[in-house]
This record gives sequence, structure tokens and C-alpha cells, in this order.
Amino acid sequence: MEAIEEYSHFCDDQTNKVFVIYNLKDKSSNKLEVPYETVYLFDSVQIKNQIYFTGGGLPPADGKGEQFFQTALRLIILPGMDTKTEKLPNMKVSRANHTCVALTSNLIYVVGGCNSKAEIPSCEEFNIEKKTWREIAYLNEKKMWVSVCPVDSKFLYAFGGSSNLKPKESEMIEFLDTQDPTKKLWTKVTLTAGKEHWKRCFFTGCLQISPDEILLFGGLVNKKEVSETTYFNPKKCTMTQGPSLQKADAFYRMKPGKYGNEILVVGSCEGDLHSYNLGERKWNIVKKNIWNPEIGFAVKADTMQRSDDFQSISSKFNCIAVSYTHLRAHETSLHLVCRLLLEKKNE
Repeated sequence: MEAIEEYSHFCDDQTNKVFVIYNLKDKSSNKLEVPYETVYLFDSVQIKNQIYFTGGGLPPADGKGEQFFQTALRLIILPGMDTKTEKLPNMKVSRANHTCVALTSNLIYVVGGCNSKAEIPSCEEFNIEKKTWREIAYLNEKKMWVSVCPVDSKFLYAFGGSSNLKPKESEMIEFLDTQDPTKKLWTKVTLTAGKEHWKRCFFTGCLQISPDEILLFGGLVNKKEVSETTYFNPKKCTMTQGPSLQKADAFYRMKPGKYGNEILVVGSCEGDLHSYNLGERKWNIVKKNIWNPEIGFAVKADTMQRSDDFQSISSKFNCIAVSYTHLRAHETSLHLVCRLLLEKKNE
């Protein structure tokens, strides 16, 4: 598991123009604009003091249909909280609703997503040092919203996802040995035990917590949040039941991270900060409603800590909310994620 870094980042997913860069060391935050052309449904990953943004899309406007982008951008946080942006080479394939993860400090992977041709199985690797993209093995299904977990700086494990825009949950588990360039497809995993503990789902959180365990938690099943958690053993291909979340939740683009002996992650549905204690193997809710899901922040949990600091950030961050009625009236494949996350509030 990566060491804790000094920074965390928050994004306004509706405009994609305003970001808060938060310094955990001196408890300061900076609001800034980032010249990134896509509006929303990109994904980003943080490596030390650098944040990498990939893909995304624009809804129909001015007679044009939905647009999807291949763009990539690096935001570098400098001493004194100054920043520098660098446009990176485009991805090979345009995509939104994909998953972006860092396997090592030099390798970033984007997995699945959708574009104008619906869901895609395409995956790509970005070499930071060489600044090059290359297409890699495809997923076995065309799908978006895949939960992807880096393992041992070598493997990628993909869990679930949505295989069509209705949406329809996938139960597939597959992995990729990133050091084997001959692979054309990811390798399907057949569970040898504990299959009853795994459900079709998407928006599930995941993180490797030991050499033999990936922690899977929450998600959406039949458009409902679930509280179940499971432990997946990648060596034995087994699932065992874990402790339930204190409150059912989904984790769309919410990247979990380690702080001390805790795993911390923010839920997508009501903005609760969930904590998993590695020693006690128990979930708690540290804080409730630390952000407003109706606005659509993407909160990166790589560097979260248990404190009141999130309260001060959310109170300082001013955004314009988008109504549920507006989302339903303008629903497209890009808007769908917003509707799913708001649907429970309007039942």
C-alpha cells in the first residue's frame, strides 16, 4: 500500500473548473481553476504531489450529441501551494465513466468506460517517465464503473461494473498481469469458495489490505446501496464475509486510502466518511455529510485523516447544485450516474 502523501484533492464534478487542493500538514486549502476541457465523468488519480486527470465528456449541446475525450492532464503541486499544469499526450481511446488507478509511481492504468459507441472493454497504460500511452489487454465485457484494485505493484483486479446503460450489474471478476505483454484479454477468475458472498454490483470500493486480501465494500445492487463487505483472496480465489458498513453506501470514484491503522473513504450517496480499522476489522462512520452529493464532488481519500478539517473545507467550497428534476429531464449516458446517486433521496 502506498505511503500517505501530504495532499488530497476535491473536484467540482459539475463544472470541472474548480478544485480544492488540501494540505494535511499545515491544514490549509487552496481553491483554483484547472484548464481541463471536459466537463465531468473524468477520473483522476494522485501520486505524491501530482494529480492526473483522464478522459471525460460533454452532454449534448448546440445541436451536437454527447462528446467524449482522450485528453489527459497533470497538475503538479509546488512548494507554497503554487501549481503547474502540463497537458499530456492523448489516450488512444476517448472515454468517460472509466476507472483510473496507479499501479506504481510510474504507471497509470485506465480501464473500461463508455464513449459514443456505448460501453468499451478497452484499457490503456500510461508510462509517466516516457509520457506514452499504449493499449493493453481488453476486459472480457464491455462495461463502465468497474472497481479496479492494484495488487503487489504487478496485477490489476477488476470487480463488477455495469455492462449496459440501463444499467445492468456485472458479477465478473478478472485480473491482468501487467508484466505479460502477450495477453489479449484479462483472465477470468472462478471463485473456489465463498461465491455466495459476491453479488452483481458496481460502485463498489476496493483496496488491497494485505498480501492475501482485497477488501471489497458497498456498491449498488439493483440500484440500491448495500452494506455488505467481503474479503477476496487473490491467491486462493476465495471470498469470505466481512463486517458490514454501519450504513449502506456506494463509492463512485471515491478512492480509499490508509491513514495510520485505518482505511478511510467517502461515500457517494450522502457524503459520509467511513473508516475501517485494520486491527479490529470493524467499520465506523467518522463524520456524516461532509460533502454534498447533489453538487457532485469527487473526493480523493488517499490522504484523509480523522479531524474537523473536512467541515471547514466543505463550508468554504461554494458550488451551484443541479436539481434532480433537471438531471432526469436531460438524462443521457453521461447524466445517468448523477441520477443513480440521487435516486434514493427522491423515493
